[in-house]
Amino acid sequence: MRRTAALLLLSLNPATMLAQSPLPPDLLDDWQRDRAIVLAYIEAMPDSALGYRPTPGVRSFAEQFEHIVATNLEVAAVALRHRDQSPAIGEQAQYLASKSALRAFAASSYAYVLAALGDATTEDLARPVAMYGQPPQPAVRLIVLSLEHSVWTLGQVVPYLRLNRVTPPFYAMPF
Repeated sequence: MRRTAALLLLSLNPATMLAQSPLPPDLLDDWQRDRAIVLAYIEAMPDSALGYRPTPGVRSFAEQFEHIVATNLEVAAVALRHRDQSPAIGEQAQYLASKSALRAFAASSYAYVLAALGDATTEDLARPVAMYGQPPQPAVRLIVLSLEHSVWTLGQVVPYLRLNRVTPPFYAMPF
């Protein structure tokens, strides 16, 4: 009986449960944190500045967020859900011109990514996938790189906010 109880307690240990998860530790939490930060950045910018470009030839504020979330959506659809393309979420003409539509597009895209991550099996994460003209890589690597791309692009957006006299939202590190 002691052995059975010890095995049961061991199976409830968070470290053991993490080891059983097909996702790298903290990846789902990092995606949820990224979602919150992206939505906070969108919320911080005035509606009138969605089309703002700090210099000619660069993406507008709204286009930067379209770039972030559309990439995330495509990687989740192709790499994790085995689709040929990402699902249609939102109308581009609307979300590039309306903060509420941009926020809804971003929120829906992150919901899709988080669901795809939550549903991913070990096989899904290990499956080699070729995207963006790159050689096949494990799907989990693509999803991690997509998260990195989101953070990189958020860094590019900080001047957009500051040049519109908006203080960027606090970047909450998990430690």
